[in-house]
Amino acid sequence: MSYVALAALLWGLGGALAGRFMREIPPEVLIPLRFLLSFLLLLPLVLARPPHPTERRRLLGVGLALSGAQAFYYLAIHATTVATGIFLQYLAPSLLTLYALLKGERLPGRALFGVGLALLGAYLLVVGPEGLRGGALGVAYGLLSAVSFAAYAAFAHGLRTPAFVALGVATGVGALLSLPVLGLHGEKVLALGPAQWGAVAYLVTLGTVVPFGLFLLGVRTLPARTATLVAMLEPLSGALFAWPLAGEPLRPEALLGGFLILLGVALNRR
Repeated sequence: MSYVALAALLWGLGGALAGRFMREIPPEVLIPLRFLLSFLLLLPLVLARPPHPTERRRLLGVGLALSGAQAFYYLAIHATTVATGIFLQYLAPSLLTLYALLKGERLPGRALFGVGLALLGAYLLVVGPEGLRGGALGVAYGLLSAVSFAAYAAFAHGLRTPAFVALGVATGVGALLSLPVLGLHGEKVLALGPAQWGAVAYLVTLGTVVPFGLFLLGVRTLPARTATLVAMLEPLSGALFAWPLAGEPLRPEALLGGFLILLGVALNRR
């Protein structure tokens, strides 16, 4: 659980530090660059320790799910708001809980209650009194990002391939899928300034490679439903970091939402 919690802290810190730069880079440039540069950074590990043939098909599923989670998330926040995109993506633990119940899995009442508390907490923390905003298309993108994030965690659970090797393969799938998009928008890549390239470099290293690798380390043994729930610490950490770094004060309802997320995670501990 500690690996996933640390990943969530890094995701939150990345949002607090680089959020304003991310808004300046169009998603058709940001998404392919994130996958391509992450893959190139991890490629030496993949070549040194190639995955076992029995897990290659599963790693393809991890890569497709990661590609969907990232692409649909950025499309959602581009079409709606950051708050709406984050909240919708973190419907993933609720979807995994529903899937477990449909399969006939017996879940303790405290775990179900914890998921509900965390979902309410995320709404209070991220969305707040303004409510969800955006059209039907943006909401659809957000829901697809939640389904993809849930699938990413489910496919990755129990993998024997080393976490950063698995992430290298997954980002390779994303890079391959997004290269045509990058080729169509080459002039926008060349137009990026130093500050924007710095934001991309941060997002690739401490926003993608390190936290997603830590998440894969955690989900090897942690159930996907629990891992995605612990990842909901991301908006809480983002709000806490934004207070000193961006001068954004914490609203009372945000503090309550953060407490509910922590309580929900605690109720789902083994």
